Amino acid sequence: MNKKRYLQELDYHLRSLPDEVRHDIIEMYHDQFKIAELEGRSEQDAILSLGRAKANAEKELALYADQFELDQSFKHDSFEEDWGDQSIKQTKHKVNVFALIMLILFNLTIVLFPALAIFLIGLTFWFLSIVLMMTPLFAFWHGGLWSFPELYPVLAVCGLGILLFVAMHYLTRLSNRLIHLYFNGMTRLVKG
Repeated sequence: MNKKRYLQELDYHLRSLPDEVRHDIIEMYHDQFKIAELEGRSEQDAILSLGRAKANAEKELALYADQFELDQSFKHDSFEEDWGDQSIKQTKHKVNVFALIMLILFNLTIVLFPALAIFLIGLTFWFLSIVLMMTPLFAFWHGGLWSFPELYPVLAVCGLGILLFVAMHYLTRLSNRLIHLYFNGMTRLVKG
């Protein structure tokens, strides 16, 4: 693949963008080829450093998606205003106010205190795991740790701290997922 083919493929994948934006993007990649040429690199090296044209086009489409959606929504809104049909725009953002009020009351009266208690218990176990992992430092600080009969229980407590730390890591990830699912469910319930 050469520079011309690369830019043609990039232009093809960017065809959904407005002409001005697409031209700016193509010009930016053309400048990258010029920079590579000034540095003494071949077109093939420049293509390898830039990556696949389709992947770059997808990245640029994502960057300019907001502008593209605004252009499309402007055209769609002007059509609706011409025909006077405002019902579609009004139903997009309806919120079930009764469900929202009930969810707020439910969360404040029933969910808040158990959730706060679980959070504090989790925080306590995180702190406990860190303290248990630091027991060799505490033992060394309070008089040395070089005799073997005293070393084994300290190492066992440190190992228990490491296990507790790993367990709390996975439990925290699980609780984050569950909280995310809970809030998504509440959002779907309110929006209908």
